[in-house]
Amino acid sequence: MDIGKLFRDAWGLFVKDIGPLIVGILIASLVPTVAAMVILFVTIGGSISGLELNSQGEVTGADSVSWALLISGFIAVIVVTLFLSVPLYVGILMGVCRRVREGREMTYGDAFSGFGLFGKVIWATVLLGLIFTAILIVPTALIVGGAVAGSGVLAGLGAVVLLAAMVAYVYLVMIWVYVFPVIVDRGLGVTAAMGESRRLVHGTGWWWTFLVLFLLQLVAGAVGFALGMIPFAGALATIVLYPFVLTYIVAMYFQARGEGQLIDAVLGWPRPAPTGPPAYSAPAAPYSTVPAPPAPPYGAPPPPPPPAVDQGQAYAPAPPPLAPLVRPAYEAPAAEQPAPQTAVTQPAAPEAPAQPATPEAPPAPDPPAPSLGA
Repeated sequence: MDIGKLFRDAWGLFVKDIGPLIVGILIASLVPTVAAMVILFVTIGGSISGLELNSQGEVTGADSVSWALLISGFIAVIVVTLFLSVPLYVGILMGVCRRVREGREMTYGDAFSGFGLFGKVIWATVLLGLIFTAILIVPTALIVGGAVAGSGVLAGLGAVVLLAAMVAYVYLVMIWVYVFPVIVDRGLGVTAAMGESRRLVHGTGWWWTFLVLFLLQLVAGAVGFALGMIPFAGALATIVLYPFVLTYIVAMYFQARGEGQLIDAVLGWPRPAPTGPPAYSAPAAPYSTVPAPPAPPYGAPPPPPPPAVDQGQAYAPAPPPLAPLVRPAYEAPAAEQPAPQTAVTQPAAPEAPAQPATPEAPPAPDPPAPSLGA
């Protein structure tokens, strides 16, 4: 993660939409504050209506205070502040993310776009708040219980648990730093966004994330302290620093995703030249898909070499190309030849049927020879 590029990109995004960012921060700060003051005025005024101040300067009528109304008023202030401030700040974050992802210019109404993700961002805020509160409440209870019971062992155990809880607290804050940018940019659910944030932090390095956020706190603290020494400049520091912190988180998020070039395209920064070996280099020798012959078994004689091939037989020159057929521009039609006369042959007379053969007479027997005594 490039620290110098983070500050440069955050400042570039801040200057690019400085008007909507400052107006959005004012809306996100003033609307919940005004709502909380109205609720407190109504609940506190109604709960202490029976209080009176006598001539001696003593307050009377404390028994008539409606403590239930007072407690419900404080709870209403917390709920209303949560339900208004979180979506408004998320809307500003959404505007910065859309500026990077879509190249869309921020508008003055982007602060209210966070109410479209009201359920997700409120559930994420409540869940993270419960986890962090549970981490810190256990060692605090041990320390307070040991102090009340006068047990040094219990108080010491609480101190050790508190140190471990602080380590766990810082670790979880770092790995879940991208929960809201992931919800805004990718539209994931709360638990899926928590897992994706942890993956991004571990991909870039937990210590790198801790370092860049620590440097952000140092710079923001130094600027806020310097402006706070000037009259009426403390409020100006808050108005300027909060949008810059949001743009810084967005720049961290896109660098962690490997999409820093999107910010370069929006701000018009020149893209850095690639360093290192190319992603792919051709092999030195051509790759053959013909499988190699199997190796002979151990101890067997090597196979005979293939017979030699006569180069004259292996290579035969290609026949010369045929001459193109050139036809004249105009050819006279050939004279019609008379059809050849076909000789008419008379059909042959039918042959007479063959006469059956007459059987020959048997030969006459030879006459008897004359006897000698006659």
